[in-house]
Amino acid sequence: MAVKEKRRSTLLATVGILVALVATNTAAWFVLRSARIDVTEEKLYTISPGVNELIRSLPEPVKLDFYWTREQGADLPTVRAYAQRVQEFLEEIAGASGGMLDLRVIDPEPFSETEDMARAAGIAPKTLDTTGRVLMFGLAVRGPTDKVESIPFLDPAQEAFLEYEIARRILSVGRDKKSVVAVLSTIPEEKPFNPRNPMAQGGKNILFQQLDLLYDVKRLDLAAPSIPQDAGVLIVIQPRMLSEDALKTIDAWAVSGKPLVIFADPWCEADPEARNMDFGSTGAGTAYDLGPLLSQWGVNIDKENAVADLGFATRIMYRTQGGQVMEMSHPAWLSLRKEALAAEDPVTAPLAQMNLKGAGAIVKSPTGKTTVEPVISSTKDVQMIQTLKLGFFGEVDRLVRDFKSLGTPMAIAVRIKGEIESAYPSADGARAKGNANILLVADADMVMDDTTWLSVDQQSGEARQIADNGLFVFNALEQATGDRMLSGLKSRGRYQRPFDRVEQLRKDAESRYLVEEQQLEDEIKKSEMRINELQRERGGTGAGVDASGMLVLSPEQVEELKKLESTQIDARKKLREVQRSLRADIEKTGTALMVLNVVAWPLVVAFVATMWISVRYSRQRGGAKS
Repeated sequence: MAVKEKRRSTLLATVGILVALVATNTAAWFVLRSARIDVTEEKLYTISPGVNELIRSLPEPVKLDFYWTREQGADLPTVRAYAQRVQEFLEEIAGASGGMLDLRVIDPEPFSETEDMARAAGIAPKTLDTTGRVLMFGLAVRGPTDKVESIPFLDPAQEAFLEYEIARRILSVGRDKKSVVAVLSTIPEEKPFNPRNPMAQGGKNILFQQLDLLYDVKRLDLAAPSIPQDAGVLIVIQPRMLSEDALKTIDAWAVSGKPLVIFADPWCEADPEARNMDFGSTGAGTAYDLGPLLSQWGVNIDKENAVADLGFATRIMYRTQGGQVMEMSHPAWLSLRKEALAAEDPVTAPLAQMNLKGAGAIVKSPTGKTTVEPVISSTKDVQMIQTLKLGFFGEVDRLVRDFKSLGTPMAIAVRIKGEIESAYPSADGARAKGNANILLVADADMVMDDTTWLSVDQQSGEARQIADNGLFVFNALEQATGDRMLSGLKSRGRYQRPFDRVEQLRKDAESRYLVEEQQLEDEIKKSEMRINELQRERGGTGAGVDASGMLVLSPEQVEELKKLESTQIDARKKLREVQRSLRADIEKTGTALMVLNVVAWPLVVAFVATMWISVRYSRQRGGAKS
């Protein structure tokens, strides 16, 4: 009887525990639904301080209409999962806004009024298959004056830029007055026709489109620029062939202590003028010219050399001199990661990756009195290479093969602070003095389309961001103008993390391969030269012509040819061995990772669980005996 009562009590207790668990989970679903703990390394799911500041400083409420065709997207796992994350993020910022953001989640069912509403708001329908199924997945942001900014389609591949894209549109429709930004650029805002790519989309560069959305942009005349009194910042892009009046204007602005942002590139491939210098070469670029200003500010950017960094080299497909197409690291095309960006600077701290091409190195002058603080830096595995090697005589495999590291990081972007004086004296010989507030970047390609930070679909013209270059520019402008709304924005980080060890294996093997290839070519050339020497030495007496008119080689030449063929065969075997060892190293690393993740860690968890159960069972048995 006592045993039955004990079993009944145990059963009732078990049922009670299950009911309590279900009740607790249900309550937690409603009460703690929005509660989250972000344990990712780069805080991928944490709202930026800039967004919090932005939504709390809105003068009037802003409406967010999130359009998502649930039924049509139900069988698309990637899109469905991303839609859930977008909705959660929108709910999070709406909840943190104190009522300043009004979120509506709308399901635009086919042939409904809500579908018409979505189309009118600028949401782009995506045809899923030949049956005519249409998916709508976008966001419309409506301001108090009924101004609408939309994200036509929320591409999962663009998740890293979700926060920025949403915040930019909220700011565009919710800001009652735009800050004034003065722009002095020698690069045209409109994309020029590119004969190398006739199908490329024209129109205004994306950067200037976004500048017009967020700021009151004042374009300055290159010959006689006049900066408006209410301008908050001056941005100068690839200054070259400027008039003395233009240089004096920049100089006076810098001496006044007002914010100045300059992109000065020693090899700007985005400049249309570079194409006029390209006569069938692999590319061309223009060099900046700031007259005496840089030396006056205590810095210098070498116009004839660019930064090559194997640590941040971009992987590209390239045809070597030997005719082989292979994936290689382009040392002058930089994919800068978090470690290259100053963690303490408000402009770069929120960013995850920036892409640069042919950037220069900023060096402080020995006699300079200003303070120069690096904002973007290379790794120690860096070399300065002639800019001509990036264009007329450029060969990527030779850049890698001839690479010799300096062992010292180079500054690519810096902040210049401290007292400066004008480069142009007044009529009485006096020079105006002031405190510098300058952000200097030794690259201009980074802000232009189709070069570094955007991937543009040539058919649809749709631009997809692949780096944080745009965020860098707008963070710099927001920080300079003092609005600080977008300056705290961050990239959502890297959702796909590369295998750094594998990348290093590739780079090491690549260097070995190119050295072997060069040695092979040198040996072949030496052998060919030796054959020619033998021909001259013999004066033709050792060689003749047979009855058919074919050249008959001397025994020495025949022996030399045999050596040449043997050299070629041996060298090619070595090349294949280098490639085979590369694959073997990568496969070995991959196997080790697989064993660690699939076998080792589960065994560790199982062992810990077994030990815990054993200890607990032993304690229970000990308690029962007592």
